[in-house]
Amino acid sequence: MDRLKALSVFKAVADNGSFVAAASALDISCGAASRTVQELETLLGVRLLNRTTRRLALTAVGEDVLHRAGGLLQSYDELATIGRASASEPAGVIRMAAPAMFARHYLGPSLAAFRARYPKVQVDLQLCEGPVNVVLEDVDVALCLPEDLRLTQIARPLASAEVGVYAAPSYLARKGEPTHPSQLVEHDCLTSKAVRAGTDWSFEHLDSGDPYTVGVKGALHANQIEVLADAAAHGAGIVMLPAFMAQAAVAQRRLQRILPGWRAAPLSLQLTYTSRRNQPMSVRKLIEHLVETLGTAHEDSSVPVPRFADEARSIDITGRAGQAARWIVQQAPVPQQLAPA
Repeated sequence: MDRLKALSVFKAVADNGSFVAAASALDISCGAASRTVQELETLLGVRLLNRTTRRLALTAVGEDVLHRAGGLLQSYDELATIGRASASEPAGVIRMAAPAMFARHYLGPSLAAFRARYPKVQVDLQLCEGPVNVVLEDVDVALCLPEDLRLTQIARPLASAEVGVYAAPSYLARKGEPTHPSQLVEHDCLTSKAVRAGTDWSFEHLDSGDPYTVGVKGALHANQIEVLADAAAHGAGIVMLPAFMAQAAVAQRRLQRILPGWRAAPLSLQLTYTSRRNQPMSVRKLIEHLVETLGTAHEDSSVPVPRFADEARSIDITGRAGQAARWIVQQAPVPQQLAPA
């Protein structure tokens, strides 16, 4: 039994003074109205109406229930109004999380444009230096790396960022420039799990496609990749970075890319959320906006904007096929990449 519906039928009977008038007002049969009130009385374990052949009268308990039901139904109507407004007009607070290294370069202009388009929406953005998965349960939308995904999340690949290995000219003049990944063991390498590599750096030869993984070491490890990029630019060692983060330092000749015959696996950025069901319009609009704005290069921007796949694929990472689906997400190539340095 729909309890709210039962209360609304009971209130209509009490307000109209008869089952016939209540049924007419609610556009239901008189028998359905009578049965609904009887079921409500059975549920509550009390008599709500005294019935005679001539009139209906509320019992003392019925009067109390009617008073409380009025407030409850009014509150429900107000909630329904809020829900309809949320479904038809973007409004309210969206909780969002993203990797700090990406957000600092790209999210500011995109979110500013979103707020200008939808002024009734507020965005609460959490920036994560480490894995984004520690906050996925507390947000509506997240940008994350494939390894941060959970089986309960829906994910769509958005962008692919080229990754390279960089060092300052002063460091290379002092230590020499490696020409093969195996020579990295002889160098000071700056490590961070923010770019997924940690201390195991994997490469693929550009011509032969042969893979090579080397265990690197160094005296500086951080969860904040910008610190390592700056340290490398000051001659501290060799660092693995997304190309977009190294672009400015390369242009200023503070960093140079090494191992030109080898490539590291790109970083794949995923857009993830918990469910499509009953998703607020504000969240849907933000998802659409991120795809739109982060998938289009702006001519007036000095910072390269990530290029998105024309048709981003959506994968529901749930059920028995979850592990396989996650592997597909991690392996799926994205045709367009962030502009390299």
